Amino acid sequence: MNKLSRILIISMGTFMYYGCHQLPKGKKHANWADSTFQSNSAAVDTPESLNERCFIYTTKADSSFVNFTVVNGRVTGKYSWIPFEKDSRTGTITGMKRGDTLDVVWDFMQEGMRDTLHTMFLLQGNTLKQRPFRVNQQTGRQQTDQHATFSILYKPVACSK
Repeated sequence: MNKLSRILIISMGTFMYYGCHQLPKGKKHANWADSTFQSNSAAVDTPESLNERCFIYTTKADSSFVNFTVVNGRVTGKYSWIPFEKDSRTGTITGMKRGDTLDVVWDFMQEGMRDTLHTMFLLQGNTLKQRPFRVNQQTGRQQTDQHATFSILYKPVACSK
């Protein structure tokens, strides 16, 4: 990999990390896209709702960022996947926490198109794992591989305030 490619990857990763972790002014909750958000709402000020969790996954070329909160079993947050030399996917995740499994729908934009993808994470302490995606041969679309293990390991990172 040449020097320019490395600089580009590091720059993209840094940009996405800070871009994913800086919420709009006045918003203190991971579900900032929710039109029902009220900054003076009691739900926003509870200790549980302020327990935002942030994680990063990187390879030599690709990066993924996940931040979410869990309130009364409901998961809300943001998820970004930034592949090397391809269009990224950035959007919101919403779903349920059952035991240590986060079963969410990722609503994202890619190449100017809005799409959704069922996604599964495993949260054990400070460890977040994800089931990989596979391409459905009949539809040509990606989907969570229900037979795969949670093999994508995210590292915890500090959430920006």
